[in-house]
Amino acid sequence: MDNKEASGGIAFYVMVAILVFLLVVCVILPLAIADFSKQPYALPLMGIGLALPFIHFFVFGGLAAFGKKK
Repeated sequence: MDNKEASGGIAFYVMVAILVFLLVVCVILPLAIADFSKQPYALPLMGIGLALPFIHFFVFGGLAAFGKKK
């Protein structure tokens, strides 16, 4: 494991991308689009946005757990 992986570089940038996606989907789009919550694409976008942090946790947490096991 190199120094950048040990410091969480990739995981950090992935989480920043997830946070930007959440900001756009859950804050900016509802403010910019009238009746955003009634649009057919609103619920899937928000559901994906809310699931991404959990997926991130399990993927990077699982990799770290298996990496420490060795």
